[in-house]
Amino acid sequence: MFRKSLLAASVVASLITFPAMANDAIELYGQVAISAYSFAEDGKDTVNRIENESRIGFRGTKEMARAPKLVWQIEGNNVGWSDNEGDGQLGLRDTYAGFTDDSWGLVKFGRFDTPLYRIIDWPYSNPGLGNVFDWGSDIDGGANYSRQSDQISWDSPNWAGFTMTLAAGRGNNPNDSDSNFYGAAAHYNTGPLTLHAGYEYGTGRLVELEDNDTESTLSATSDYMTYLTGFELAFENGIGLFGAYKVMSADYSNYDNGDAGQGTIETRIGDKQDQTSYSVGALYNIGYWQFKLGYAANSDLEIDSNKVDGTADHVISGQTIYFIDNNALVYLRLKAMEINESDITEARLGLEYYF
Repeated sequence: MFRKSLLAASVVASLITFPAMANDAIELYGQVAISAYSFAEDGKDTVNRIENESRIGFRGTKEMARAPKLVWQIEGNNVGWSDNEGDGQLGLRDTYAGFTDDSWGLVKFGRFDTPLYRIIDWPYSNPGLGNVFDWGSDIDGGANYSRQSDQISWDSPNWAGFTMTLAAGRGNNPNDSDSNFYGAAAHYNTGPLTLHAGYEYGTGRLVELEDNDTESTLSATSDYMTYLTGFELAFENGIGLFGAYKVMSADYSNYDNGDAGQGTIETRIGDKQDQTSYSVGALYNIGYWQFKLGYAANSDLEIDSNKVDGTADHVISGQTIYFIDNNALVYLRLKAMEINESDITEARLGLEYYF
């Protein structure tokens, strides 16, 4: 055990001292984020858990002799809830390399958030609205990707408050040349107002469902599209407001019923599905405190223009943060959700430290 610890320390020391030898700028960064939470569904017994979202990463830049500046990052996964559910694998989160220049922006290749998902994740899924606005869609197979590998993107410079991102990459069936996605995002800031718009279109997305009666896997492919518009307002008196509206759709083809007979997956998912979502919230900053209230909702899923009862969801969440340092905070979050006709309540107390 001592020899393993000594070896690990030697590796870290070599990484820390490497910049002085190679004239690189290398940063060790990460977060310690641990929270205890309790949740109850439909009046059942309360379940108590500890969630560990701690992770670590390395990133840096290198002035190249005969090329633009190199930018790179290698980021580890979250620890997770337990030894069996979180592996902390290095490189599983945002890991990429690229080139940047002040005149034309940043081009990068690798694994990272799609332009649309970057907006969905922040600011519109906080505080605690992700169960609905992020991953709460009922569209079979999903209507956007989140963090995706095999991706190339371009981030523009800041043009008088306007920035944009364009991206393209492979879908979730990389061995199929028709499985791809294309994304874009635009942002404009003037005074207290920031406007956001995002778009993503995907083809050949593999959709798999289980048939419980025959234990057979049913599959199809989808061509999907999602777009979002939103705003943020941040006033000097500490008051902030935000809101976003998201439209999602998917068209299905290439049905494969496995051993479950004919018509099974077509009947379940139809030819086309649609759903909309919105997220709104307000916050107030005073001293070392922040108070935030948010609400998000999904409309009923529509399959071939017919509403599916019981698929509308909503969540209301309140959060209080106290900053115990410039880069550390403690928070209390309370939220109530109705998801797929189940009533869920959650209380969470957490600590986050960023380095």
